[in-house]
Amino acid sequence: MKKLSLSLFSFLSAIALLVSCSGGDENYKSFSGPQEAVLFNSSTSLLEVSPTAPSFIEVLVSSTTVSNVDRTIDVQVSSFTTAAQNQYSVDLSTAVIPAGSTTARVRINSGDFASLPAIGSVSLVLVFDSELYSLPNRSNHIVSIQRACAGTRVNFNITFDGYGSETGWTLSDGSGVVASATAGTYTDGQPTHAEQFCLSPGTYSFVMTDSYGDGLSFPSNGTFTLRLTDGTTLVSGGGDYGFQTPTYTFTIN
Repeated sequence: MKKLSLSLFSFLSAIALLVSCSGGDENYKSFSGPQEAVLFNSSTSLLEVSPTAPSFIEVLVSSTTVSNVDRTIDVQVSSFTTAAQNQYSVDLSTAVIPAGSTTARVRINSGDFASLPAIGSVSLVLVFDSELYSLPNRSNHIVSIQRACAGTRVNFNITFDGYGSETGWTLSDGSGVVASATAGTYTDGQPTHAEQFCLSPGTYSFVMTDSYGDGLSFPSNGTFTLRLTDGTTLVSGGGDYGFQTPTYTFTIN
C-alpha cells in the first residue's frame, strides 16, 4: 500500500482534528498535512430494511482538502463484509465530492428483506482504495443491516464465567421457541455475548441452562439480562443456578 509518511507536526495536527470533530462534522479544512487525506466521518451506521418499501442511508465521506474540480472517491466493499450481495447495493455514483466542497454522501440501498436474519444483523464494511491516503482511525465504516422492527426491541446480554461452552438459553412465546442457543454455541474464555430481539406484543418465557450444572459461577460469577432499549430490565440473573434457572416470564405490550 503506497502511503507517505507524515511529519510529527502533521500527525499531531490530524489527531487533534479527529478529537475535535464530531461524527457528523463535514468540515475538515483545518487539517494540515503534506497530501490529501480521505476519511469516513463516522465509524458505524444502521440500515433498517422494510418488507414493503425500499430504504437507504447516506454515509458521509470527506477529504481534508478543497478542490476546484469534482473528485470521485474510490469506496470499496471489504472482504470482512458478512452481508450477501443481494442484501444491499452501494451507489458509487454518489461518491463524488463537488468542487469547492470537502464531503460526499455515499448512498447505501436496502436489498432483499427475506434473506436477512430474523434476529440480529449482517455487516457491510466499506473501505477506501489502498492507493488513497486515509486518516488512521477513519479508514473504514461498518453498516449494520437488519430487518426493521415493527414490535419492541429487546437487548440480550451475557457476561460469562470461565466456561461459556456450557451455557445455553431459550426464549419462547405462546407459539414456541423464538430464539435459542445450546451448549457449545459459545466458547470457553469468551467474555460476553450481546444480541437484540424484535418482539411482537405478547407473553414470553426465558430460561438459562448450564450443561455442567454450576450455572455462571466459576471461576467468578457471570450474569445475564434482557432489557428494553430504554434500560428497563425484563429479566436478570446469574451465579450458580445449577443446570437450569427458573422460568422467567415477561410481557411485551
